[in-house]
Amino acid sequence: MFSRREKSATTTTQLVEDPAGPGKGHATPKRRDAERERRERVKGPTDAKAARKADRERRLLDRKAQNEGMMRGDERYLPKRDLGPRRKHIRDWVDARRTAAEMFLPAAGVILVLGLFGGSPAVKALSVLIWMLLAFSILVDSMIWTIKLRKDLRAKYPNEPRTGDVAYALMRAMLVRRMRTPRPSGPRAKKA
Repeated sequence: MFSRREKSATTTTQLVEDPAGPGKGHATPKRRDAERERRERVKGPTDAKAARKADRERRLLDRKAQNEGMMRGDERYLPKRDLGPRRKHIRDWVDARRTAAEMFLPAAGVILVLGLFGGSPAVKALSVLIWMLLAFSILVDSMIWTIKLRKDLRAKYPNEPRTGDVAYALMRAMLVRRMRTPRPSGPRAKKA
């Protein structure tokens, strides 16, 4: 197995000579010349401070492009939770309606101010009453439109799993239209 064998005349190969001659045709460059040429090809700054600044500017431009793409709804830039035609349908469905949950953040700010700076017990009681009415209206409204959303999703996507669809829709509905990402696109998009 590991012994030497004599080569037979039938297994010898003929060497084909390179027409350019032996060697690669040019001298090997010195290390400093090769590194300088590589740096010129990359066109990166040789100064470490300038390299960090260029890298920071490049990352800033990349983030800006990603943010703009995400706001437009470009599939390449969306986070995983927003990907797919089903989630796009949910976004458009929620954005086409006014919901009580949409008023949560502005109303919570008003209730907080009334509760903190309302000196009399009547004003504080009013803030608690407004809070309870807001919570009840959000609960009832959300139950009504989630039933409609589930029915719509079952009709449009009958064979797909429905995990997380209602939670996704509720989280989107709770945001003020201007804060939603990607931006609303649909019949009410101009109002945002």
